Amino acid sequence: MKKIFRRRILPFAFAMIISAGCLASGVTADTMSDLEAKQAQLEKDRKNVEAALEDYKGKAEEEAEYLKEYDKKMELQEEQVAIVEEQIKLLNEEIEGLEADIAVKEEELDVGIEQFRQRLRALYMAGNDSLASVIAGSSDFYDMLARMEFVERVSKHDNDLIDSLNGQVAALEADKAALGEKLEAQEEKKVQEEKYYDELRETWNNHAETKKMQEDMISDYRKRADEIDEEQQQVEEELQAEIRRLQEEAERKRQEEERKRKEEEERLRKEEEERRLAAEASGQEYVPQEVQTDTSGTFTSYSETGFIWPVPTVRNMTDGYGNRWIVEEQKNNFHKGIDITKPGCGGTPTVASAGGTVIQAGNNGNGYGNCVIIDHGNGVATLYAHHQSLAVSVGQTVKQGDTLGYIGHTGYAYGDHLHFEVRVDGQHTNPLNYVNINN
Repeated sequence: MKKIFRRRILPFAFAMIISAGCLASGVTADTMSDLEAKQAQLEKDRKNVEAALEDYKGKAEEEAEYLKEYDKKMELQEEQVAIVEEQIKLLNEEIEGLEADIAVKEEELDVGIEQFRQRLRALYMAGNDSLASVIAGSSDFYDMLARMEFVERVSKHDNDLIDSLNGQVAALEADKAALGEKLEAQEEKKVQEEKYYDELRETWNNHAETKKMQEDMISDYRKRADEIDEEQQQVEEELQAEIRRLQEEAERKRQEEERKRKEEEERLRKEEEERRLAAEASGQEYVPQEVQTDTSGTFTSYSETGFIWPVPTVRNMTDGYGNRWIVEEQKNNFHKGIDITKPGCGGTPTVASAGGTVIQAGNNGNGYGNCVIIDHGNGVATLYAHHQSLAVSVGQTVKQGDTLGYIGHTGYAYGDHLHFEVRVDGQHTNPLNYVNINN
């Protein structure tokens, strides 16, 4: 049987977690790092809430089982009290019966005593002549003896009757006293049993109150978990918008660079045309000059080259895109990319899956750790997270296969691995629609 314990005061951890994890409605952020940091914080808050929820669920279930046992115990005690009450009822009925018998015997005794008193009065009124009249009224000696013996027997009968009645009354009174003692003992037992039942009831009420408080905490934590889900969705939408904004900036930059390149090509073409015309006008031989065009900023679209596996030397994927079970946290969550890892892969280079412009590079204390995002044009971007260190910077143009960094476990990560995402217009999508572990 479980030990009866005192009413507990639940900790204020919930209020602390709520105050620490709450984000204002209408989350706004100006930078990618702000959004990623909020994502990381929300994920931590979610982890704390889930842990607290499981803890209170376990406690509530324990209290529920405890209350079940106490329900059984109180049922047995209620039966015990009922039995004692039934015994008291039977004793009272028996005492009532004895009291009725005593009343009858006392009435018989009163009648016998009254008759004896009347005979004594008659003898007293008759005086000494009464015995003489008995003798005188006898027909002979034997008749006289018979009459005298009769008088003695009547007198003895009266005495015996009174003694018998007194004895019966005394016996009944003794039985009544014994039953009274039993009744007193049963009533004392009833008091003790009811007191014990009241103690059980108080303990049950304490546990029921604790269980109610725990259920309220569970309800609050579930509400907070729902709020975190909504906030995570809102931050994800803002992250998508931020990626689109960075892609648009990168696209404007590419277009500006393309415009300048074309203007430079046109200027060089005009200079070459003027040189040709000048040579023809002077009768000199025209020798075309080789035009040197800077192609360092030339962007190669993913649609022309396709994507390649982001870690050429690690061909092992542990977690795919979609819902997954996190053993360390004992909960499900939605995985927005794929995880690439193998034992001892820390420090392994990661490469650009396709050519493009680096629009995010660094660790700003967010869940992605050291993270690189590359814009590939046409609304497509790739994300590479949890690097040990990086080899590129924001604004840099990279070609397919260029080293981006080295596998690590910075940010919100369990062990060395590369978390790889593909986002279209900021929205995460299944990377396996773009990369193949065998290509």
